[in-house]
Amino acid sequence: MSYFVEIDENLNILDCSKSFIMYIGHGSVKNLDMIVPSTDLSSLRDAVHGIVPGRSVLSCFRVRNNNGDLSWVAATIEKSVKPDDNIKMDISDIQSMKADVEKESYDKMTGVYTKSAIIEYAQNLMQKSPPKHFYFFLMDIDNFKSVNDSFGHMMGDNVIIEVAKAAKKHVGDKGVVGRIGGDEFMLVLEKVNTEPELREILRGIRYEIREKYMDEKENKTVTISMGGALFPDNAKDYDSMFQISDKMLYLAKTKGKDRYIIYTPHVHGNILYDGKVMTIAQHMLINNQKSDLIMGLMDKFMMKRNLSLNAALEKMLITYNLDEIFFLGDESLSTSFGLKKIADDDGGHRFENAGLDFSSTVPEDFHPMFDTYPLKVVNMFDLQRENYPRFASFMVENNLRVLVVYHMTLAQKGGYIIFASNTSSSCRLSETDFADLAYFSRMVELSGRCP
Repeated sequence: MSYFVEIDENLNILDCSKSFIMYIGHGSVKNLDMIVPSTDLSSLRDAVHGIVPGRSVLSCFRVRNNNGDLSWVAATIEKSVKPDDNIKMDISDIQSMKADVEKESYDKMTGVYTKSAIIEYAQNLMQKSPPKHFYFFLMDIDNFKSVNDSFGHMMGDNVIIEVAKAAKKHVGDKGVVGRIGGDEFMLVLEKVNTEPELREILRGIRYEIREKYMDEKENKTVTISMGGALFPDNAKDYDSMFQISDKMLYLAKTKGKDRYIIYTPHVHGNILYDGKVMTIAQHMLINNQKSDLIMGLMDKFMMKRNLSLNAALEKMLITYNLDEIFFLGDESLSTSFGLKKIADDDGGHRFENAGLDFSSTVPEDFHPMFDTYPLKVVNMFDLQRENYPRFASFMVENNLRVLVVYHMTLAQKGGYIIFASNTSSSCRLSETDFADLAYFSRMVELSGRCP
């Protein structure tokens, strides 16, 4: 609230707004010395007398308000170039100014920080020296549009409020929560020191929402997904932290929603390099690191033979962001061995044996496609369906997006090694990746260790 007052150089009140009269509690005050304590008067007089005509100054002093209390105010004092004009004062109660600022920092609907407030909060933390470690997470409501469409916007608003309430409850005094969009939230957890402590908070939010909106048949009607990273270990500025957390949130969505994913470089790859978005040269460096992996496998798996096939396959699935690897017999086209990578709820991975029956594609459809050297790549979106109708249907039915197929012609039993990614996978293979897969497949073939 602002109050308007006009005075002369002796601090006599010549005019004022009604709100100022209400603020001080009576209209009989003729001079500011009646409401400003003597300890503050001298600095106020100095400010008034020192103003250059046509300029203004800011002065702070106390005023006795209508409750009889002394309140600090900030006054912009302006003197006209015309000597006969009154001196104008625009007075604001400092406590009210603070309250207004604090009020603007909180989202009206949910009570958590606004977008601007939590971004400023995170950026201030990042600018501290030495850098302070903290977890940075993005969170949103899965399929929120369907909630609005099915139950109406009032129900949608209620869900947003309950998600914010759950987040505030489980974050507690470990950090802050902010709303950065319709159903999107940001979590800044500066007092969480260990990953187990972090997982406990994230699980608590997730489980509370899942259980709150479970229907009578125990179907989850509302769930949330979260993705985040650790500052400054994973990125060193706000934009990069947001980008990497956004990628982890996207990954949580593509992996089935209702989960959180914590960025882990050796699991999720080098999304960022040295805290910044990777340049082309740095991408080349990552490709060289993949090649180093292939050379390491050649040494440990093929030459020294002190690494098992399972361990080698797991490294390939993680490093190249693939979902499955299969070994097929040359004639039967049935899986002799397969390994599947499965994302767990905590953002890590586990591996299970898997199988896939290609016999429905019939050899006449399969062999002409893959009887090539060194390998063949099939993308379901580029597949010539009119030429390979059964194989196209097979990929759709089995949720397969990309297959990289290596035909083993030198192995005693022959057959195929198939690297697969499913339709929800974020896998994007480069030309150097295809070459690495060919090298690895040849290693397996020549080692004689095919299952």
